[in-house]
Amino acid sequence: MEVPWTIFLILLLQILMRTTSATLVTSCDSCHGEASCWESRERGDSFAKRTFSCACRDGFVGDGLTCYDINLCNSSSCCESGYRWSPELGCVDVDECSQQSSPCSAHQICSNRPGSYECLQPSSNSRSGLIEGALRLANGGSHCSGRVEIFHDRQWGTVCDDIWDNINAQVVCRQVGCGRVISATSSAHFGQGTGPIWLDNVRCAGNELQLSECQHQGFGNHNCNHGEDAGVVCEGPLVQLTCGQDKLQVGLDLNSTQSSDLDPFSGHFAARNCSRFKVQGDVVWYEVEARAGACGNIVTINSTHVIFGNNLFLYSANNESFLLPRRFPFSCSYPLETDTSLNVAVRPTLEWERGISGTGPKARASMSLFLDSSYNYTYPAGQVTLPVGSPLYVGVSVEEMDSNLAVVLENCFATHTLNPEDPIRYPLIENKCSTDRRQVSVVQSGSSLQARFTALLFLLGEDYREIYLHCSLSLCDQRRSNCVPVCHSRKLRSVSSFPALKPITTGPIVWRK
Repeated sequence: MEVPWTIFLILLLQILMRTTSATLVTSCDSCHGEASCWESRERGDSFAKRTFSCACRDGFVGDGLTCYDINLCNSSSCCESGYRWSPELGCVDVDECSQQSSPCSAHQICSNRPGSYECLQPSSNSRSGLIEGALRLANGGSHCSGRVEIFHDRQWGTVCDDIWDNINAQVVCRQVGCGRVISATSSAHFGQGTGPIWLDNVRCAGNELQLSECQHQGFGNHNCNHGEDAGVVCEGPLVQLTCGQDKLQVGLDLNSTQSSDLDPFSGHFAARNCSRFKVQGDVVWYEVEARAGACGNIVTINSTHVIFGNNLFLYSANNESFLLPRRFPFSCSYPLETDTSLNVAVRPTLEWERGISGTGPKARASMSLFLDSSYNYTYPAGQVTLPVGSPLYVGVSVEEMDSNLAVVLENCFATHTLNPEDPIRYPLIENKCSTDRRQVSVVQSGSSLQARFTALLFLLGEDYREIYLHCSLSLCDQRRSNCVPVCHSRKLRSVSSFPALKPITTGPIVWRK
């Protein structure tokens, strides 16, 4: 039935005034049997995109995909466990995690699920996808039988069979996603395990979500050997779950489903139009994308995992009467952390350059004495003999750094020793500027990773002792400021945002008389 746009608005207002909700769908086939489906085209344009919405009829309440009889449900419960009745909305999820008293223990993280909740264990091993208290059944030939092994402190261990019974085994069967318990085995029925024996004298009440929640003597406290390893035999799972990289798959065992008087081909997710399945062997697989909102997926995130949750609804094999579908909640948890490795081998090398070099916290610097003002050729390393009054052509370079950085000559001075901390020093450059422009010229500073200056060689005192030159440097980011010092006077404050580099030294220089 096609409705003009204005009439559709009136109907929509009536729907909103009834406090029930309407759901946009791609086809009227998605609507509940007690819901009306409205079709509209924007502005009456016959070429506009068609939209549909499902809304429950008078006397019913819900989202249009599911409708509840108000009179019937007000007098008797229509909701399954984990849901509460609302006269305005129908059956709505109970958020157990928001209650004043958390259903989880103090060290666990409560994560709400549609119709249920899950207690998650914080784990330093979240990268592997394993959480503290996880179980596996080993050496049994199937997922639902074998030696019970529990994950604790980053290591798998076994459980001792002291007072081991069917109640304990039922908790195990439920935790690993299998059916009812068939038997609880003892005396290493499935072979002896290795590694630690984690639990002993386990006593469950039967309603625990994990074996680790049952009473026990504490992890690692026992008086057993591996000849007493406990095991279980469970019925095969009615429902299987596969958490893939991009999809969630729920599998129904054909034989188990049909023996439970359920139609394995009648299933759908929270969105009723999501009912695609495929049959592989004796399993019917329903699948949904691992994406928020897909087919009604709910996504929650805690400190270690992102969790996708949904429900699979399955109807009775008796399709001649109205019966509530059976609901199978499921969830897939994906670790937030992952690992990757570079498949390239990197071999570090050390390059040696001429000159005496000093190393700073973020750069390697070297100072060299050049033959002339072209700064092309250096004197050989070691002692250099020059006549008094000779010009010293000094070059400084910083290697293996960002090319946008520039080296700045902060302070340069001469001493009679190799020690740059010698208290007797003769300044050549102070605060980035020449101390005497007639005798010291700053040729290059603050424009690249190289700096240069020229100084005349004269006696520092009254005798012809060896001379060593030292410079303290800083690095300046040319993208943020002009790094070339402007020397109007001898006093210029340093504005570098980088820590000063360790002073570098060259020498000795001796006199030719």
